Amino acid sequence: MDAGVMALLVAAIGVAGTLLAPVTTTWVGSRARLQEFELQQRGEQAQRRFEEAQQNVERRRETYVALNSSVRRYRILMMEDVHALRSGDPLDADGAVEAARLEFQDVYAQAQMLIPDSVLGPCHEVRVALAAARKGIAALHEAAELDQEEWQGVHADVMQVWDLIRVMQEAMRHDLGITASDAVGQPGGQLPHVPHPPLPAQERRLSRRDEARPGQDRA
Repeated sequence: MDAGVMALLVAAIGVAGTLLAPVTTTWVGSRARLQEFELQQRGEQAQRRFEEAQQNVERRRETYVALNSSVRRYRILMMEDVHALRSGDPLDADGAVEAARLEFQDVYAQAQMLIPDSVLGPCHEVRVALAAARKGIAALHEAAELDQEEWQGVHADVMQVWDLIRVMQEAMRHDLGITASDAVGQPGGQLPHVPHPPLPAQERRLSRRDEARPGQDRA
């Protein structure tokens, strides 16, 4: 290859480089902006998912607080009816038990649309147990004479609801990431103690009657 051809090739390459440089620069810049936009989009999507997850957790937390409070109030007032059966006092004279039942049913209905099956299952068990105990109380109330053995059975049923409530509470705490336990829902599993939130003065008075004493039935 002579010098003339070589010079021509070098000139052609130079001209091509000059012409292609702006195109290459524009393409690289566009690619960089596209990647930056995609990264920004992914970041915003991740942020939205995080915020939605936090909102879901907060909604479940509020639902769990309402469920826990309503079911404990309903169960305590139901136990008051059990004691009224034995003492001969009128049942639910002020309508508090029925109001507590309706409140629990309303909160439970809302929870069905919000909480996962792992928590809804224990909540359902509590609901079924309370309904069965309520029927037992009604049957004793309608009887002509109080049968002590049947009364003891109803009393035991209402007392045992506490165990189901503890399982429900543990499932709620586990879902919120407060605690983890392989014992949730497992027969024979040892559940850690779940402290109850402070009760209003009236509920403290009612709940004292449910405290167990060694060697005696909790009454």
